Amino acid sequence: MHKNLKIFLSFLKIGAGTIGGGFVMLPLIRQEVVDRRKWIKEEQFMHFLTIAQSSPGVMAVNLSLVIGWEINGLSGALSGLLGAVLPSFVSILLIALVFLKYFETAWLKAFFKGAVPATSGVIGAVVFVLARKNLKGFYQYAALLAASALLVFWRANPVLVIVLGMIVALWITYRRKV
Repeated sequence: MHKNLKIFLSFLKIGAGTIGGGFVMLPLIRQEVVDRRKWIKEEQFMHFLTIAQSSPGVMAVNLSLVIGWEINGLSGALSGLLGAVLPSFVSILLIALVFLKYFETAWLKAFFKGAVPATSGVIGAVVFVLARKNLKGFYQYAALLAASALLVFWRANPVLVIVLGMIVALWITYRRKV
């Protein structure tokens, strides 16, 4: 099978099989591209995740672009993008055509009542696993706690928190080299 088709089908499968957006997709993307396909290494995945999270737009879409590019250049990026976006596009069309008529029904309300906490649990588990695997020193744990406090207690803008984290990391790196 052609490499671009594999990329497309991998991201299509992930996009079609998840509810809840980019953070819910993370463990599936990681499992597919790092563990199953071995297209990239764990460290690369974390670097690409940082790039995707720091870039404007939907994180999972950004991640599909970066990973696709790494695997097979521009055509790989476009294949990953199409695979990641197509399930959401089709879902939104179906929602617009069908579900909006039934949005106030008991069965749909019950579905969302169960899906919302389950999705929150998946996101929490992803954060825990990524932190446990990748935080290695005092400064990284301190940054995690500081960023969490800024976001939760002071409702800081996430983009500013990420930029601040990058600035602090650059400053610490510079100070160590001087």
